[in-house]
Amino acid sequence: MCGARSKARFPVGVSAPEQYGERVRAVATYLHKYQLLPFARTSEAMRELFGCSISPGTIDTTRHRCAAELVGVEEQIKAGLKEAEVIGADKTGLRVAGHNHWIHVARTDQLTHYAHDGRRGKLAMDAIGILPAFKGICVRDGWFSYDEYREATHALCNVHLLRELVYVEEVAPEQQQWTRPLAKLLLDIKAAVERAKGCGETELSGEQLALFTARYDRLVRRAARLNPPPPAEKVDALAKRYKVVRVKRRDPARPLIHRLQTKREQALRFMTDFPVAFDNNATERDIRMVKLQQKISGCFRTEEGAQAFCRIRSYLSSARKQEHSPLAALERTFAGKSLALNTLRT
Repeated sequence: MCGARSKARFPVGVSAPEQYGERVRAVATYLHKYQLLPFARTSEAMRELFGCSISPGTIDTTRHRCAAELVGVEEQIKAGLKEAEVIGADKTGLRVAGHNHWIHVARTDQLTHYAHDGRRGKLAMDAIGILPAFKGICVRDGWFSYDEYREATHALCNVHLLRELVYVEEVAPEQQQWTRPLAKLLLDIKAAVERAKGCGETELSGEQLALFTARYDRLVRRAARLNPPPPAEKVDALAKRYKVVRVKRRDPARPLIHRLQTKREQALRFMTDFPVAFDNNATERDIRMVKLQQKISGCFRTEEGAQAFCRIRSYLSSARKQEHSPLAALERTFAGKSLALNTLRT
């Protein structure tokens, strides 16, 4: 002991007497945004598992830092989706800052993009920017705003159609004479397509296509005969007495029949284009993460928090689909080397 006082500079990157490294920030963000733990439980888990007393406020700051690092990656994910052959699209409600907002999802087997907006329809989709530039095949539900994107080719989710057929039958059992055969037809076509794919074929035979299409048209005509549109004067009377939404609910079969008549090609797209799935279940599985967030951690207090969640989840979901570890992907982000599209296989 010479009694002299030694002093040295902090290492590069250390700017405070106490701060957390890349690994700690990555693990905290992983627990909060991938495992969906609330702030307080994430802080508790870090303390119990690693003896690291990181506060909820620091976790929040780390979340926003991560989101800021991923701005460029989000744009690359969106660019990849715009160029995809087939995407799935869906949306779900979410409480943000005490109001009903929406999370819009666009995805492929390799990429996922979540976006938050206070609107549900076309204005929100335009602001997100994927569907306006998309020219491939979009698998979606019957929400009318998707129809505005005419540069894309559309395919209806047939699981949604099957659910509507069941609902119509439950409301009016006499509709069974067309709802059940139509549901069976859709499943028969699905089985035929799967057999053809299993044999290495890329399309059904012309004879099969003609047979299935004729059965479809015959059943839809039967449904239309059983459910003729009401006289114009009756519609006017109902419109005066009830709101339009209530008029539709009084006759649930008519909107479905109209969709089956006018959008046959969209309903049967999976039959004519093998890359198109029978349903949009993969998109619903991706959007399920938003519902888990609500169930486990609740709503978002700010729009910035919702936007950060969407950007980080987009990155982690895409990384996972590409067989990258979400935790390792976060470590790279905090090291300034986030996975980019030249790393993620599109």
